[in-house]
Amino acid sequence: MTFLSFNLLTGAESPVSEKQERSSNVEYNEILKSVKDFLRKPPYILITSQLIPSHSKSEYDNFGRLVGSSSDTDDGSRTTASYSYDASFPLSAKTTFPTGAGDPDFSSRTYTDGLGRNIYTVKSASNGGYVLTGRLVYDGTGKVVRKGQNNWATSGEMGRFVLHLEERNPTSFEYDPIGRIKKTIEPTAVGETSPTTITTTYNSAFETTEDHSSGTSKRIVKDARGQILYVEDFGNDGSAAKIGFCYDISGNRIKKSDLNDTSTMSCPTTLVGVPTKDTSGRNQTYWSYDAFGKLRGESDPDLGVSFYTYNAFGDLTSSTNAKGVTTTLSYDGVGRITTKSIPEGNIAYTYDSFSGSENALGKLVRVEDGNQSKTFSYDKLGRVKKEIRTILATSAGNPLPTETQGPYITETRYDLLGRVTRIDYPEHPISHGRMRACYDYGSAGYIEGISVQVNTNGILPGYCSKDIVENISYNEFGQTSSLRLGNGITTYYSYDVKGRMIRLNSSGDVGGNTKVLQDAVYSFNPNNNITNISNTTTDFNTQYDYGYDGIGRLTSANGSYLGIAEGNLSKRFQQSFDYAKNGNLTAKRIHDPASGSVQDEWSYQYTNHQVTNIDSSKSGADTLILQYDANGNLTRQRDNVKDLTKRIQVDSQDRITQIQDGNNAILGTYWYDESGFRIRRSALEEKNNVFTNVEILYPSKFYGLEFIESENVITSVNNVYLNGVRIAAMNEAGALAYYLTDQVDSVSHVLDDEGNTLSQMQYQPYGETFVQRGDLNFSPKYNSQELDRESGFYFYNARYYDPGIARFTSADTIIDGEFDTQGWNRFSYVKGNPIGAKDPSGHDACTTSRTPCKTETLLGGGGGNSAGLGAAVTGLLANLLGMGEKKSSQPDKPRSTSVTPNDAKDMTKSGLDPLNKADVKNFLDKGIKSGVTYGGNSGIKSQGSTSPLEAKNTSTTSGYRYVTKGEVQAIKDTGMLRGGREGETYFTKDLYKSGAKAQERLSLENKPTHRVEFEVLNDPKFQDYGSKVKPRYNQPGQGSEFMTTDPVKVKLINVQPLK
Repeated sequence: MTFLSFNLLTGAESPVSEKQERSSNVEYNEILKSVKDFLRKPPYILITSQLIPSHSKSEYDNFGRLVGSSSDTDDGSRTTASYSYDASFPLSAKTTFPTGAGDPDFSSRTYTDGLGRNIYTVKSASNGGYVLTGRLVYDGTGKVVRKGQNNWATSGEMGRFVLHLEERNPTSFEYDPIGRIKKTIEPTAVGETSPTTITTTYNSAFETTEDHSSGTSKRIVKDARGQILYVEDFGNDGSAAKIGFCYDISGNRIKKSDLNDTSTMSCPTTLVGVPTKDTSGRNQTYWSYDAFGKLRGESDPDLGVSFYTYNAFGDLTSSTNAKGVTTTLSYDGVGRITTKSIPEGNIAYTYDSFSGSENALGKLVRVEDGNQSKTFSYDKLGRVKKEIRTILATSAGNPLPTETQGPYITETRYDLLGRVTRIDYPEHPISHGRMRACYDYGSAGYIEGISVQVNTNGILPGYCSKDIVENISYNEFGQTSSLRLGNGITTYYSYDVKGRMIRLNSSGDVGGNTKVLQDAVYSFNPNNNITNISNTTTDFNTQYDYGYDGIGRLTSANGSYLGIAEGNLSKRFQQSFDYAKNGNLTAKRIHDPASGSVQDEWSYQYTNHQVTNIDSSKSGADTLILQYDANGNLTRQRDNVKDLTKRIQVDSQDRITQIQDGNNAILGTYWYDESGFRIRRSALEEKNNVFTNVEILYPSKFYGLEFIESENVITSVNNVYLNGVRIAAMNEAGALAYYLTDQVDSVSHVLDDEGNTLSQMQYQPYGETFVQRGDLNFSPKYNSQELDRESGFYFYNARYYDPGIARFTSADTIIDGEFDTQGWNRFSYVKGNPIGAKDPSGHDACTTSRTPCKTETLLGGGGGNSAGLGAAVTGLLANLLGMGEKKSSQPDKPRSTSVTPNDAKDMTKSGLDPLNKADVKNFLDKGIKSGVTYGGNSGIKSQGSTSPLEAKNTSTTSGYRYVTKGEVQAIKDTGMLRGGREGETYFTKDLYKSGAKAQERLSLENKPTHRVEFEVLNDPKFQDYGSKVKPRYNQPGQGSEFMTTDPVKVKLINVQPLK
């Protein structure tokens, strides 16, 4: 490494192999601002965020403020952001993000008062409009006491301050004498008689209770380090659930247990190794670590006992699961996985260069396993622009025509904001027809329309002339307010003051007449659970009523259907449910809708969270018998009433590979790529009253092929997605099908290009079919997931779901809410609330009524709820990110000690490479944690995916301080950090590259200019250890902090200027 006299890094070199070196260079201007990073090919290669020959440049004004940035792209050097500042009072700053395409640029301006507090922000909005954030009202100490909601603004307010005194539907906050929030009062929605209040009681320094005005409450107990020891939920009906945790002296979590009986939490003083799988019913999980904090062993009540080994660099080299299956990993000289060895064969990863790959230095360029191979090319900004997949599994099982092997080419283009602007789908292997999809974005930064074009000669069309969806508009909160499908059907969305969708209406001209396809009106209880859905359409009416227990689990459901177009055909159902405290579904009852009497009651018997027997009051004991392997995978399901047996085979990666009946006849066979993406499905299906073998290939998420053996015909389908939800599908001839969905994205209608109904569906709460009319062959159904008719299971990408018993068929490898009493049940579906929640991936339940669901960003559609074709889009950054790197371009490291897909995204956002050993080590040691966890080594609470770098190592011997330039010199001169005051962040282990982000997350009064890294030399007494930063100075906080009033002597390690 080389430095300037000011200790600023100008270059670094690191050996890669005997034949190659890598180096990086950084240029500074006269005020020591980094202005240019550039790359050179061997023998010297500059390392920045992308190891490709490109430049990134930053420009500053005379005050050292950033005024612009630019980067090399495939189209030359382009401006990626510009910033301007207004010195008149109130002070303001404007940010503009150019799109680099024909879509509008995105702009925002923030006004601040004399104390540096935000007054409001004006930003570009839908249809060329502007939105300003709600008014903030402060008390005399600077705390926010009321926060209003967004409202529309005029174009002039982007350049001129306008005083707004109105408060629109404000949320109020009350504080205790030391500045902690003690009450939050939300606005009153239509239909509510009183506002919703949340009261926080601080029972002691370590215990808090949060009481909801609906009667529910949550109690949390922490230790002196801020680590959560107990979480307890109380319902307004007497329901309750409790979990507890234990930690070792280093802060690593070593035990989790349900505490739903009368026993207390027992924590081992030391844990060498892990005990055998717990079968006590308390669902106890244990973790053991080595001296470096690496996970060595894990005993889970659902997954069994697993062990892990590492090399001298801390890289995971092997994992052995409860079935005794060992996965081994090999690495190159810079810590990237080169081979993953599993019993089915090796998975090989290639980096830096491969024939045909562009801008590939430092990138994954090829993945190959026994089923398929993929190669990747990148643009100069490091985004995948071409994927070539060859499916090798076509020769297995029932061999397919050789043409189906591929290669299949998917090409993607982006704008400067990273949003997908075009996708060229793979071509049909016989006809060579190929589809192009084009994506347009509006002034709000969100997707505004999708159009397509299909050719028939193998040459890509240049213009997308057919609209799939257009005129997508958004309200002032970024939620979808309306859209128009290519067949003329328009959908409108209405929301209440709490952001909950209260009406979903789809209608349009069909055959010369106005037709209402869905007009659903939603009602809620004070806990934001949907209690009623009334849907009135031209052809039918439906009415659903729901009840819940005190912790939000569905307990009753009543549904009625009146088929007006079918001579007033009437159908009804009534169901009720019971749950254990740990989330297990214990009873499902079928009632007579007329009298309410119970016709059949299913009683579930469990081992931990695995249902093993279901008894029926109508059919007798052991109506269903289920068996699992040691790793928590369903291997046999016996229905004694129907005399049906499913024998289920799984591979070493816990994926279903084959399903047989009781006579060992094969019902379905499945193949996957290295990331778990299903690339082939072979099944016996009924076609025209005859069972025939049907083969489905998935060359990509967007493109599928169907081969019906008896017809010897290959047909294709091109899937189009909006906000991660399939909105339409087109075959190679250009025939279209459009999907209308409900609040949890379950498909209610399939329409043709004229608006005619091809298929119509309604569902019972947990996914069983209630009503189905028309063509039954469309795969997307419940939650828009694909139903495998040969098994009755839905494929949820990460695993399979059985709607008949309302359970997943395998244990979730990710804990969905580590401090949620219902989050540790690895088999339950959406924590018992299927009416208001969905699970897009098989890993993560998200509540559509309030909390934005994590939709996939494959189509630049953005985050937020996707209910009803994208009913809510919240969060500008999520929308600007567009299409991230595909999961398939990241080697899949085994769980617990490697970075998860969510972690990989967080690493990328923080400027780290998930495939680089040093960056992964920094990630694991300093704790860039995602919002979900595998369970172990989580002593300090994760703040979610929005927290940049959270300390996983809880040692207070080192840390960061975010300071101004004058404070840097003071630390250098004195070797001391100044003492803390109550409520002030003293120092942190959170790593931020932006001064604005550090100010926001650490609630700092002033925007810091430098990050100081240091080692603590003395032994100060910390008042708070790793606690969450509370809101202050109009900043949201949420980072982690260490506070003390004692002097702290430090050894300076590094000083880094912030962006």
